[in-house]
Amino acid sequence: MAATAAMMADLLMEQVVAEHPLQTPSAFAVSNDDDGWVSLADVHALTETEVQQLMDCTAMVVDESWQVVMIDAQMKRADAERRTDRLARLLCLLVRAEVAEGVDTSPLEETTLRVALRCEDVVPPEMASCVRLARVLACKLDATNAIAEICDNASRVE
Repeated sequence: MAATAAMMADLLMEQVVAEHPLQTPSAFAVSNDDDGWVSLADVHALTETEVQQLMDCTAMVVDESWQVVMIDAQMKRADAERRTDRLARLLCLLVRAEVAEGVDTSPLEETTLRVALRCEDVVPPEMASCVRLARVLACKLDATNAIAEICDNASRVE
């Protein structure tokens, strides 16, 4: 199954010239002067530049599981090629993304954690920024998947 998903992601990456596979903008708007940005920066030790990257990123909807597989493959490639600018853009996209119900985000977990668990003090500054953004995404994925698991367990009880 994982090999099939990886082959599909490689094929899609070769055929899709777009920066990412997401096409639907999110209906939820967050103001750039929202105090939430300050709180997010404080909680995750984000720099002003990283907060600005997040604010500048258009919130999109992840409504298909294949999109997650493709973005994960793009993140792996950017990391392997040390393209921190690309990796940061993808991380921001996912942090801001609205994930539709039923979309499996588990393919993102390994790549996200691999970046998030790096010691930001010993990597170049550009990668340290990716480390911090990956930590935000890891928290989002953990919260999303924990909530989904709670909902699944609750529906089994009823």
